[in-house]
Amino acid sequence: MDSATDEAIMASLLRLNPQTLQSLAGELRLRQRRLSFLLLSPPHFSLALSHLRSLSLTSKTLLLARFLLRSLSLLQSPLQRPPHRFCLRDFDAAVLLLAMCDSYDPSTAVPGIDWRSLIANRLAQEALCLAGLGGGWWQVIGPHVDAAGKCLRLVEAVKNTSASGGAAAAAAAVMSLGIAEVGECAICGEEILDGGTMPCGHPFHWGCILEWLRMRNTCPCCRFELPTVDIYGEIERVWKMIIKMGG
Repeated sequence: MDSATDEAIMASLLRLNPQTLQSLAGELRLRQRRLSFLLLSPPHFSLALSHLRSLSLTSKTLLLARFLLRSLSLLQSPLQRPPHRFCLRDFDAAVLLLAMCDSYDPSTAVPGIDWRSLIANRLAQEALCLAGLGGGWWQVIGPHVDAAGKCLRLVEAVKNTSASGGAAAAAAAVMSLGIAEVGECAICGEEILDGGTMPCGHPFHWGCILEWLRMRNTCPCCRFELPTVDIYGEIERVWKMIIKMGG
Protein backbone atom coordinates (compact mmCIF):
# COMPACT_ATOMS: atom_id res chain seq x y z
CA MET A 1 0.00 0.00 0.00
CA ASP A 2 1.19 3.54 -0.75
CA SER A 3 1.50 6.39 1.74
CA ALA A 4 -1.93 7.85 0.89
CA THR A 5 -3.54 4.48 1.57
CA ASP A 6 -1.63 4.05 4.82
CA GLU A 7 -2.73 7.51 5.96
CA ALA A 8 -6.35 6.76 5.06
CA ILE A 9 -6.29 3.54 7.11
CA MET A 10 -4.73 5.33 10.08
CA ALA A 11 -7.36 8.09 9.86
CA SER A 12 -10.10 5.45 9.88
CA LEU A 13 -8.58 3.81 12.95
CA LEU A 14 -8.42 7.14 14.78
CA ARG A 15 -12.18 7.55 14.32
CA LEU A 16 -12.92 4.26 16.07
CA ASN A 17 -14.51 4.34 19.52
CA PRO A 18 -15.53 1.58 21.98
CA GLN A 19 -18.90 1.13 20.26
CA THR A 20 -17.44 0.77 16.78
CA LEU A 21 -14.67 -1.48 18.08
CA GLN A 22 -17.34 -3.80 19.47
CA SER A 23 -18.83 -4.03 15.97
CA LEU A 24 -15.46 -5.03 14.53
CA ALA A 25 -14.97 -7.52 17.37
CA GLY A 26 -18.37 -9.11 16.70
CA GLU A 27 -17.52 -9.76 13.05
CA LEU A 28 -14.14 -11.21 14.03
CA ARG A 29 -15.69 -13.52 16.65
CA LEU A 30 -18.14 -14.81 14.06
CA ARG A 31 -15.32 -15.70 11.68
CA GLN A 32 -13.25 -17.31 14.43
CA ARG A 33 -16.21 -19.39 15.64
CA ARG A 34 -16.97 -20.70 12.16
CA LEU A 35 -13.33 -21.54 11.44
CA SER A 36 -12.96 -23.26 14.82
CA PHE A 37 -16.13 -25.24 14.16
CA LEU A 38 -14.80 -26.41 10.80
CA LEU A 39 -11.46 -27.44 12.31
CA LEU A 40 -13.13 -29.35 15.14
CA SER A 41 -15.59 -31.10 12.84
CA PRO A 42 -13.83 -33.08 10.10
CA PRO A 43 -17.11 -33.84 8.23
CA HIS A 44 -18.04 -30.15 8.03
CA PHE A 45 -14.48 -29.23 7.08
CA SER A 46 -14.64 -31.75 4.23
CA LEU A 47 -17.98 -30.36 3.06
CA ALA A 48 -16.66 -26.78 3.00
CA LEU A 49 -13.49 -27.89 1.21
CA SER A 50 -15.51 -29.85 -1.37
CA HIS A 51 -17.69 -26.81 -1.99
CA LEU A 52 -14.58 -24.70 -2.57
CA ARG A 53 -13.11 -27.24 -4.97
CA SER A 54 -16.35 -27.25 -6.96
CA LEU A 55 -16.00 -23.52 -7.68
CA SER A 56 -14.12 -22.14 -10.65
CA LEU A 57 -11.12 -19.89 -10.07
CA THR A 58 -13.26 -16.88 -11.04
CA SER A 59 -15.94 -17.87 -8.52
CA LYS A 60 -13.36 -18.40 -5.77
CA THR A 61 -11.87 -14.96 -6.45
CA LEU A 62 -15.31 -13.36 -6.35
CA LEU A 63 -16.16 -15.15 -3.11
CA LEU A 64 -12.94 -13.95 -1.50
CA ALA A 65 -13.51 -10.39 -2.75
CA ARG A 66 -17.03 -10.30 -1.26
CA PHE A 67 -15.67 -11.58 2.04
CA LEU A 68 -12.79 -9.10 2.22
CA LEU A 69 -15.17 -6.27 1.34
CA ARG A 70 -16.96 -6.88 4.65
CA SER A 71 -13.83 -5.81 6.57
CA LEU A 72 -13.23 -2.81 4.32
CA SER A 73 -16.83 -1.65 4.73
CA LEU A 74 -16.67 -2.09 8.51
CA LEU A 75 -13.58 0.11 8.69
CA GLN A 76 -15.46 2.75 6.73
CA SER A 77 -18.80 2.47 8.61
CA PRO A 78 -18.40 0.16 11.64
CA LEU A 79 -21.99 0.59 12.86
CA GLN A 80 -23.62 -0.40 9.58
CA ARG A 81 -24.51 -3.98 8.80
CA PRO A 82 -21.82 -5.56 6.60
CA PRO A 83 -22.85 -5.65 2.93
CA HIS A 84 -23.10 -8.75 0.77
CA ARG A 85 -24.70 -11.18 3.18
CA PHE A 86 -23.70 -14.82 2.81
CA CYS A 87 -25.58 -18.06 3.20
CA LEU A 88 -23.84 -20.22 5.82
CA ARG A 89 -22.29 -22.54 3.23
CA ASP A 90 -20.67 -19.66 1.35
CA PHE A 91 -19.61 -17.94 4.58
CA ASP A 92 -17.85 -21.10 5.77
CA ALA A 93 -16.25 -21.54 2.35
CA ALA A 94 -14.99 -17.93 2.41
CA VAL A 95 -13.62 -18.28 5.96
CA LEU A 96 -11.86 -21.49 4.92
CA LEU A 97 -10.51 -20.01 1.67
CA LEU A 98 -9.00 -17.02 3.49
CA ALA A 99 -7.45 -19.34 6.08
CA MET A 100 -5.99 -21.50 3.31
CA CYS A 101 -4.50 -18.43 1.58
CA ASP A 102 -2.97 -17.24 4.86
CA SER A 103 -1.57 -20.69 5.70
CA TYR A 104 -0.15 -21.62 2.30
CA ASP A 105 3.61 -21.34 1.85
CA PRO A 106 4.79 -22.09 -1.72
CA SER A 107 8.32 -22.84 -0.51
CA THR A 108 7.14 -25.76 1.65
CA ALA A 109 4.12 -26.90 -0.36
CA VAL A 110 3.82 -30.62 -1.10
CA PRO A 111 1.27 -32.63 -3.09
CA GLY A 112 -1.80 -33.65 -1.10
CA ILE A 113 -1.69 -30.87 1.49
CA ASP A 114 -3.50 -31.63 4.74
CA TRP A 115 -5.28 -28.27 4.91
CA ARG A 116 -6.94 -28.95 8.25
CA SER A 117 -3.64 -29.60 10.02
CA LEU A 118 -1.87 -26.77 8.21
CA ILE A 119 -4.50 -24.21 9.24
CA ALA A 120 -4.66 -25.52 12.82
CA ASN A 121 -0.89 -25.26 13.21
CA ARG A 122 -0.86 -21.69 11.89
CA LEU A 123 -3.64 -20.66 14.29
CA ALA A 124 -1.76 -22.23 17.20
CA GLN A 125 1.41 -20.28 16.30
CA GLU A 126 -0.57 -17.03 15.98
CA ALA A 127 -2.20 -17.62 19.36
CA LEU A 128 1.23 -17.96 20.99
CA CYS A 129 2.45 -14.75 19.34
CA LEU A 130 -0.64 -12.82 20.43
CA ALA A 131 -0.33 -14.15 23.97
CA GLY A 132 3.16 -12.71 24.10
CA LEU A 133 1.85 -9.31 23.05
CA GLY A 134 -0.84 -9.26 25.72
CA GLY A 135 -4.39 -8.01 25.30
CA GLY A 136 -5.54 -4.93 23.46
CA TRP A 137 -7.75 -3.77 20.65
CA TRP A 138 -5.11 -4.39 17.97
CA GLN A 139 -6.04 -8.08 18.11
CA VAL A 140 -9.47 -6.97 16.87
CA ILE A 141 -8.40 -4.22 14.47
CA GLY A 142 -5.37 -5.99 12.95
CA PRO A 143 -7.25 -8.71 11.01
CA HIS A 144 -9.59 -6.12 9.48
CA VAL A 145 -6.69 -3.87 8.45
CA ASP A 146 -4.96 -6.89 6.93
CA ALA A 147 -8.15 -7.81 5.05
CA ALA A 148 -8.48 -4.22 3.78
CA GLY A 149 -4.95 -4.43 2.35
CA LYS A 150 -5.77 -7.77 0.70
CA CYS A 151 -8.86 -6.11 -0.80
CA LEU A 152 -6.80 -3.49 -2.57
CA ARG A 153 -4.21 -5.98 -3.85
CA LEU A 154 -6.94 -8.30 -5.13
CA VAL A 155 -8.65 -5.51 -7.08
CA GLU A 156 -5.33 -4.43 -8.60
CA ALA A 157 -4.64 -8.02 -9.70
CA VAL A 158 -8.12 -8.54 -11.15
CA LYS A 159 -8.21 -5.12 -12.82
CA ASN A 160 -5.21 -6.05 -14.96
CA THR A 161 -7.08 -9.00 -16.48
CA SER A 162 -10.63 -7.62 -16.72
CA ALA A 163 -12.30 -5.38 -19.25
CA SER A 164 -12.98 -1.90 -17.93
CA GLY A 165 -16.39 -0.26 -18.12
CA GLY A 166 -19.34 0.94 -16.09
CA ALA A 167 -21.27 -1.21 -13.67
CA ALA A 168 -24.91 -0.99 -12.64
CA ALA A 169 -25.90 0.58 -9.35
CA ALA A 170 -26.95 -1.79 -6.56
CA ALA A 171 -30.72 -2.29 -6.29
CA ALA A 172 -30.78 -1.20 -2.63
CA ALA A 173 -29.07 2.08 -3.55
CA VAL A 174 -31.56 2.74 -6.35
CA MET A 175 -34.51 2.02 -4.05
CA SER A 176 -33.20 4.56 -1.53
CA LEU A 177 -33.11 7.50 -3.98
CA GLY A 178 -34.94 10.62 -2.83
CA ILE A 179 -37.98 12.33 -4.40
CA ALA A 180 -37.68 15.35 -6.69
CA GLU A 181 -41.03 17.14 -7.14
CA VAL A 182 -39.79 20.05 -9.26
CA GLY A 183 -36.71 21.03 -11.24
CA GLU A 184 -35.02 20.21 -14.53
CA CYS A 185 -33.93 16.66 -15.37
CA ALA A 186 -30.14 16.63 -15.59
CA ILE A 187 -30.29 13.95 -18.32
CA CYS A 188 -32.99 15.06 -20.80
CA GLY A 189 -33.22 18.71 -19.74
CA GLU A 190 -37.02 18.71 -19.46
CA GLU A 191 -39.09 19.91 -16.51
CA ILE A 192 -39.68 17.46 -13.66
CA LEU A 193 -43.15 17.07 -12.16
CA ASP A 194 -42.40 13.88 -10.25
CA GLY A 195 -38.92 12.38 -10.28
CA GLY A 196 -35.99 11.18 -8.26
CA THR A 197 -32.88 12.77 -6.84
CA MET A 198 -29.40 11.37 -6.32
CA PRO A 199 -27.69 11.74 -2.89
CA CYS A 200 -25.60 14.52 -4.45
CA GLY A 201 -28.82 16.51 -5.02
CA HIS A 202 -29.15 16.35 -8.83
CA PRO A 203 -32.77 15.68 -9.95
CA PHE A 204 -33.94 13.41 -12.77
CA HIS A 205 -37.05 11.87 -14.27
CA TRP A 206 -37.47 8.38 -12.86
CA GLY A 207 -37.35 6.87 -16.34
CA CYS A 208 -34.15 8.72 -17.19
CA ILE A 209 -32.22 7.94 -14.01
CA LEU A 210 -33.36 4.30 -13.75
CA GLU A 211 -32.23 3.62 -17.31
CA TRP A 212 -28.91 5.35 -16.56
CA LEU A 213 -28.32 3.38 -13.34
CA ARG A 214 -28.94 0.10 -15.15
CA MET A 215 -25.60 0.68 -16.91
CA ARG A 216 -23.52 2.68 -14.42
CA ASN A 217 -23.50 3.68 -10.76
CA THR A 218 -22.46 7.33 -11.10
CA CYS A 219 -24.36 10.61 -11.25
CA PRO A 220 -24.29 11.87 -14.88
CA CYS A 221 -23.57 15.38 -13.62
CA CYS A 222 -20.94 15.14 -10.89
CA ARG A 223 -19.86 11.45 -10.99
CA PHE A 224 -21.05 10.83 -7.42
CA GLU A 225 -20.86 7.06 -6.94
CA LEU A 226 -23.66 4.86 -5.64
CA PRO A 227 -22.94 1.34 -4.36
CA THR A 228 -22.53 -1.00 -7.33
CA VAL A 229 -23.34 -4.62 -8.14
CA ASP A 230 -19.73 -5.12 -9.29
CA ILE A 231 -17.77 -6.37 -6.29
CA TYR A 232 -14.41 -5.08 -7.50
CA GLY A 233 -15.92 -1.73 -8.38
CA GLU A 234 -17.51 -1.58 -4.94
CA ILE A 235 -14.15 -2.23 -3.27
CA GLU A 236 -12.66 0.68 -5.23
CA ARG A 237 -15.63 2.90 -4.33
CA VAL A 238 -15.30 2.19 -0.59
CA TRP A 239 -11.52 2.74 -0.77
CA LYS A 240 -12.12 6.16 -2.35
CA MET A 241 -14.51 7.04 0.47
CA ILE A 242 -12.01 5.98 3.13
CA ILE A 243 -9.25 8.04 1.49
CA LYS A 244 -11.60 11.02 1.17
CA MET A 245 -12.62 10.75 4.83
CA GLY A 246 -8.98 10.57 5.84
CA GLY A 247 -7.99 13.56 3.73
